[in-house]
Amino acid sequence: MFLATFIVDNCMLLPKTSELRGIREVADNYDVYFIDLWGVLHNGLACYPEALSALEYLKKKNKKIILISNAPRPGKVVSAFLEKIHLHKSLYDILITSGDETQQYITIHKKNKKFYHLGPDRDLDLFKGLNINLFNKEECDEIICTGLFFAEKETLEQYDSELEFFKKKNKILVCANPDEAVFRGNKKELCAGSLAKKFEEIGGQVIYFGKPYKSIYYSALKKLNLLKMFEEKKINLMAIGDNLKTDIKGANSLNIDSIFITNGLYKDFFQSEKVNFEAEDIFLKAKYYQKNLVW
Repeated sequence: MFLATFIVDNCMLLPKTSELRGIREVADNYDVYFIDLWGVLHNGLACYPEALSALEYLKKKNKKIILISNAPRPGKVVSAFLEKIHLHKSLYDILITSGDETQQYITIHKKNKKFYHLGPDRDLDLFKGLNINLFNKEECDEIICTGLFFAEKETLEQYDSELEFFKKKNKILVCANPDEAVFRGNKKELCAGSLAKKFEEIGGQVIYFGKPYKSIYYSALKKLNLLKMFEEKKINLMAIGDNLKTDIKGANSLNIDSIFITNGLYKDFFQSEKVNFEAEDIFLKAKYYQKNLVW
Protein backbone atom coordinates (compact mmCIF):
# COMPACT_ATOMS: atom_id res chain seq x y z
CA MET A 1 0.00 0.00 0.00
CA PHE A 2 1.36 3.40 -0.95
CA LEU A 3 0.39 6.18 1.44
CA ALA A 4 -0.02 9.36 -0.58
CA THR A 5 -1.30 12.65 0.76
CA PHE A 6 -4.75 12.12 2.20
CA ILE A 7 -7.26 13.97 4.32
CA VAL A 8 -9.13 12.15 7.07
CA ASP A 9 -10.78 13.29 10.29
CA ASN A 10 -10.00 16.94 9.48
CA CYS A 11 -6.28 16.10 9.19
CA MET A 12 -4.06 16.12 6.12
CA LEU A 13 -1.18 13.68 6.34
CA LEU A 14 1.67 14.95 4.21
CA PRO A 15 3.37 12.68 1.63
CA LYS A 16 6.87 11.18 1.79
CA THR A 17 5.72 8.65 4.38
CA SER A 18 7.53 5.33 3.92
CA GLU A 19 6.04 1.93 4.62
CA LEU A 20 7.87 -0.34 7.06
CA ARG A 21 7.71 -4.11 6.72
CA GLY A 22 8.63 -4.21 10.39
CA ILE A 23 9.98 -1.90 13.06
CA ARG A 24 13.20 -3.91 12.92
CA GLU A 25 14.14 -1.85 9.84
CA VAL A 26 14.60 1.32 11.94
CA ALA A 27 14.89 0.05 15.52
CA ASP A 28 18.59 0.85 15.84
CA ASN A 29 18.04 4.50 14.88
CA TYR A 30 16.14 5.42 18.05
CA ASP A 31 16.84 5.31 21.78
CA VAL A 32 13.39 5.96 23.24
CA TYR A 33 9.95 4.87 22.01
CA PHE A 34 6.66 6.51 22.93
CA ILE A 35 4.08 3.82 22.16
CA ASP A 36 0.31 4.25 22.24
CA LEU A 37 -1.81 1.51 23.78
CA TRP A 38 -5.32 1.33 22.36
CA GLY A 39 -5.24 0.53 18.63
CA VAL A 40 -1.52 -0.25 18.64
CA LEU A 41 -0.90 -2.79 21.41
CA HIS A 42 -4.49 -3.84 22.18
CA ASN A 43 -8.10 -3.32 21.10
CA GLY A 44 -9.59 -2.76 24.54
CA LEU A 45 -10.22 -6.47 24.98
CA ALA A 46 -7.02 -8.29 24.06
CA CYS A 47 -3.41 -7.58 23.07
CA TYR A 48 -2.03 -8.05 19.58
CA PRO A 49 0.57 -10.86 19.81
CA GLU A 50 2.81 -9.42 17.08
CA ALA A 51 2.88 -6.06 18.85
CA LEU A 52 3.97 -7.71 22.09
CA SER A 53 6.69 -9.49 20.17
CA ALA A 54 7.89 -6.13 18.83
CA LEU A 55 8.16 -4.85 22.41
CA GLU A 56 10.17 -7.91 23.40
CA TYR A 57 12.70 -7.33 20.61
CA LEU A 58 13.00 -3.62 21.44
CA LYS A 59 13.72 -4.47 25.07
CA LYS A 60 16.37 -6.98 23.97
CA LYS A 61 18.05 -4.06 22.20
CA ASN A 62 17.93 -2.06 25.46
CA LYS A 63 15.56 0.54 24.07
CA LYS A 64 13.58 2.68 26.50
CA ILE A 65 9.85 2.06 26.08
CA ILE A 66 7.32 4.58 27.33
CA LEU A 67 3.69 3.48 27.07
CA ILE A 68 1.71 6.68 26.70
CA SER A 69 -2.07 6.64 26.85
CA ASN A 70 -4.99 9.04 26.89
CA ALA A 71 -6.81 6.77 29.33
CA PRO A 72 -8.60 8.98 31.90
CA ARG A 73 -7.40 6.76 34.73
CA PRO A 74 -4.19 6.60 36.78
CA GLY A 75 -1.30 4.74 35.21
CA LYS A 76 -1.28 2.15 37.99
CA VAL A 77 -4.88 1.23 37.16
CA VAL A 78 -4.10 0.90 33.46
CA SER A 79 -0.99 -1.13 34.28
CA ALA A 80 -3.10 -3.60 36.28
CA PHE A 81 -5.46 -3.95 33.30
CA LEU A 82 -2.53 -4.56 30.96
CA GLU A 83 -1.29 -7.36 33.20
CA LYS A 84 -4.67 -9.05 32.86
CA ILE A 85 -4.40 -9.05 29.07
CA HIS A 86 -0.78 -10.26 29.24
CA LEU A 87 1.09 -7.04 28.58
CA HIS A 88 3.57 -7.36 31.43
CA LYS A 89 5.67 -4.68 33.11
CA SER A 90 8.86 -6.34 31.87
CA LEU A 91 7.97 -5.11 28.37
CA TYR A 92 8.15 -1.39 29.16
CA ASP A 93 10.03 1.09 31.33
CA ILE A 94 7.23 3.44 32.30
CA LEU A 95 3.53 3.98 31.67
CA ILE A 96 1.97 7.43 31.77
CA THR A 97 -1.64 8.44 31.17
CA SER A 98 -3.69 11.58 30.69
CA GLY A 99 -5.33 10.47 33.95
CA ASP A 100 -1.99 10.96 35.73
CA GLU A 101 -1.75 14.50 34.34
CA THR A 102 -5.35 15.25 35.33
CA GLN A 103 -4.74 14.00 38.87
CA GLN A 104 -1.85 16.44 39.22
CA TYR A 105 -4.12 19.29 38.11
CA ILE A 106 -6.83 18.30 40.60
CA THR A 107 -4.30 18.03 43.43
CA ILE A 108 -2.97 21.53 42.73
CA HIS A 109 -6.42 23.15 42.56
CA LYS A 110 -8.54 21.10 44.96
CA LYS A 111 -8.36 23.75 47.72
CA ASN A 112 -9.92 26.50 45.62
CA LYS A 113 -12.05 24.66 43.04
CA LYS A 114 -15.11 22.45 43.21
CA PHE A 115 -15.17 19.57 40.72
CA TYR A 116 -18.00 17.61 39.10
CA HIS A 117 -17.35 14.28 37.38
CA LEU A 118 -18.82 13.76 33.93
CA GLY A 119 -18.13 10.18 32.92
CA PRO A 120 -18.72 6.50 33.73
CA ASP A 121 -18.30 5.06 37.21
CA ARG A 122 -15.36 2.95 36.04
CA ASP A 123 -13.33 6.18 35.86
CA LEU A 124 -13.86 7.06 39.53
CA ASP A 125 -10.38 5.65 40.19
CA LEU A 126 -9.19 9.02 38.92
CA PHE A 127 -10.26 10.61 42.21
CA LYS A 128 -9.13 7.91 44.63
CA GLY A 129 -6.53 9.04 47.15
CA LEU A 130 -6.91 12.72 46.26
CA ASN A 131 -8.95 13.50 49.40
CA ILE A 132 -11.60 15.56 47.62
CA ASN A 133 -15.37 15.70 47.55
CA LEU A 134 -17.13 15.79 44.20
CA PHE A 135 -19.97 18.28 43.72
CA ASN A 136 -23.07 18.34 41.54
CA LYS A 137 -23.22 20.18 38.24
CA GLU A 138 -24.95 23.22 39.75
CA GLU A 139 -22.40 23.78 42.56
CA CYS A 140 -19.17 22.93 40.73
CA ASP A 141 -16.62 25.32 39.25
CA GLU A 142 -15.18 22.84 36.75
CA ILE A 143 -16.23 19.60 35.10
CA ILE A 144 -13.74 16.74 35.02
CA CYS A 145 -14.80 14.92 31.84
CA THR A 146 -13.59 11.33 31.44
CA GLY A 147 -16.13 10.34 28.77
CA LEU A 148 -19.78 9.66 28.13
CA PHE A 149 -21.70 7.98 30.92
CA PHE A 150 -22.68 5.06 28.67
CA ALA A 151 -20.52 5.34 25.55
CA GLU A 152 -21.71 2.02 24.17
CA LYS A 153 -25.26 3.30 23.67
CA GLU A 154 -25.29 7.11 23.88
CA THR A 155 -24.91 9.86 21.27
CA LEU A 156 -23.38 13.32 21.59
CA GLU A 157 -26.78 14.90 20.97
CA GLN A 158 -27.98 13.55 24.31
CA TYR A 159 -25.51 15.93 26.00
CA ASP A 160 -26.62 19.10 24.19
CA SER A 161 -28.67 20.54 27.06
CA GLU A 162 -26.03 19.68 29.66
CA LEU A 163 -23.25 21.32 27.67
CA GLU A 164 -25.43 24.38 27.06
CA PHE A 165 -25.99 24.61 30.82
CA PHE A 166 -22.24 24.49 31.49
CA LYS A 167 -21.64 27.17 28.87
CA LYS A 168 -24.37 29.43 30.27
CA LYS A 169 -22.90 29.14 33.77
CA ASN A 170 -19.34 29.81 32.47
CA LYS A 171 -18.05 26.50 33.82
CA ILE A 172 -14.75 25.11 32.56
CA LEU A 173 -14.54 21.58 31.19
CA VAL A 174 -11.35 19.67 32.00
CA CYS A 175 -10.87 16.92 29.41
CA ALA A 176 -9.05 13.92 30.87
CA ASN A 177 -8.96 12.09 27.53
CA PRO A 178 -8.45 14.12 24.32
CA ASP A 179 -9.27 11.09 22.13
CA GLU A 180 -12.56 11.52 20.31
CA ALA A 181 -13.15 7.81 19.67
CA VAL A 182 -11.67 4.32 20.01
CA PHE A 183 -12.55 0.84 18.82
CA ARG A 184 -13.48 -1.55 21.62
CA GLY A 185 -13.06 -4.79 19.73
CA ASN A 186 -14.76 -3.94 16.45
CA LYS A 187 -17.19 -1.41 17.89
CA LYS A 188 -16.42 2.31 17.78
CA GLU A 189 -17.04 4.25 21.00
CA LEU A 190 -16.96 7.99 21.62
CA CYS A 191 -14.53 9.38 24.20
CA ALA A 192 -14.21 12.52 26.31
CA GLY A 193 -12.51 14.38 23.47
CA SER A 194 -15.72 14.30 21.44
CA LEU A 195 -17.63 16.03 24.24
CA ALA A 196 -14.83 18.55 24.71
CA LYS A 197 -14.85 19.35 20.98
CA LYS A 198 -18.62 19.84 21.02
CA PHE A 199 -18.32 22.11 24.07
CA GLU A 200 -15.70 24.25 22.31
CA GLU A 201 -17.92 24.50 19.24
CA ILE A 202 -20.61 26.22 21.31
CA GLY A 203 -18.07 28.58 22.87
CA GLY A 204 -17.16 26.67 26.01
CA GLN A 205 -13.69 26.74 27.58
CA VAL A 206 -11.75 23.45 27.71
CA ILE A 207 -8.51 22.44 29.44
CA TYR A 208 -6.89 19.32 27.97
CA PHE A 209 -4.50 16.79 29.48
CA GLY A 210 -2.70 14.07 27.54
CA LYS A 211 -1.57 13.68 23.93
CA PRO A 212 -0.89 15.71 21.80
CA TYR A 213 0.14 18.22 24.47
CA LYS A 214 3.83 18.37 25.35
CA SER A 215 3.50 18.16 29.13
CA ILE A 216 2.68 14.44 29.17
CA TYR A 217 5.77 13.63 27.08
CA TYR A 218 8.00 15.83 29.23
CA SER A 219 6.62 14.27 32.42
CA ALA A 220 7.54 10.78 31.18
CA LEU A 221 11.04 11.81 30.09
CA LYS A 222 11.62 13.57 33.41
CA LYS A 223 10.69 10.42 35.35
CA LEU A 224 13.30 8.48 33.36
CA ASN A 225 15.90 11.27 33.77
CA LEU A 226 15.96 11.72 30.01
CA LEU A 227 14.45 15.19 29.63
CA LYS A 228 17.77 17.05 29.66
CA MET A 229 19.25 14.61 27.14
CA PHE A 230 16.24 15.16 24.88
CA GLU A 231 16.49 18.94 25.17
CA GLU A 232 20.20 18.74 24.36
CA LYS A 233 19.41 16.47 21.38
CA LYS A 234 21.58 13.66 22.70
CA ILE A 235 18.94 10.97 22.19
CA ASN A 236 16.60 10.08 19.32
CA LEU A 237 12.91 9.56 20.03
CA MET A 238 10.20 7.76 18.08
CA ALA A 239 6.43 7.92 18.62
CA ILE A 240 4.11 5.12 17.46
CA GLY A 241 0.35 5.54 17.31
CA ASP A 242 -2.87 5.17 15.35
CA ASN A 243 -4.45 8.57 16.07
CA LEU A 244 -3.52 11.48 13.84
CA LYS A 245 -4.90 14.16 16.15
CA THR A 246 -3.10 12.89 19.24
CA ASP A 247 -0.23 10.49 18.49
CA ILE A 248 1.08 11.97 15.24
CA LYS A 249 0.28 15.57 16.14
CA GLY A 250 2.04 15.03 19.48
CA ALA A 251 5.13 13.72 17.72
CA ASN A 252 5.07 16.71 15.38
CA SER A 253 4.84 19.12 18.32
CA LEU A 254 8.00 17.53 19.77
CA ASN A 255 9.65 17.48 16.35
CA ILE A 256 10.36 13.74 16.60
CA ASP A 257 9.82 10.94 14.09
CA SER A 258 6.67 8.82 14.17
CA ILE A 259 5.14 5.62 12.85
CA PHE A 260 1.47 5.80 11.90
CA ILE A 261 -0.47 2.56 12.46
CA THR A 262 -3.18 2.34 9.80
CA ASN A 263 -5.17 -0.61 11.17
CA GLY A 264 -6.28 1.20 14.33
CA LEU A 265 -8.67 4.14 14.61
CA TYR A 266 -8.72 4.73 10.82
CA LYS A 267 -8.90 1.12 9.69
CA ASP A 268 -12.22 1.69 7.94
CA PHE A 269 -10.68 4.48 5.87
CA PHE A 270 -7.83 2.31 4.65
CA GLN A 271 -10.15 -0.58 3.85
CA SER A 272 -12.14 1.64 1.52
CA GLU A 273 -10.76 2.21 -1.98
CA LYS A 274 -12.71 5.38 -2.68
CA VAL A 275 -13.20 7.88 0.11
CA ASN A 276 -13.60 11.63 -0.42
CA PHE A 277 -12.66 14.09 2.32
CA GLU A 278 -12.92 17.83 1.95
CA ALA A 279 -11.97 19.08 5.42
CA GLU A 280 -8.46 20.45 5.79
CA ASP A 281 -7.63 21.76 9.26
CA ILE A 282 -4.40 20.15 10.42
CA PHE A 283 -1.26 19.38 8.41
CA LEU A 284 0.67 16.47 9.87
CA LYS A 285 3.62 14.32 8.93
CA ALA A 286 4.62 10.78 9.84
CA LYS A 287 8.00 9.43 8.76
CA TYR A 288 6.77 5.84 8.49
CA TYR A 289 3.61 3.79 8.52
CA GLN A 290 2.70 0.17 9.21
CA LYS A 291 -0.63 -1.61 9.04
CA ASN A 292 0.06 -3.13 12.47
CA LEU A 293 2.98 -2.84 14.86
CA VAL A 294 5.19 -5.81 14.02
CA TRP A 295 8.86 -6.56 14.42
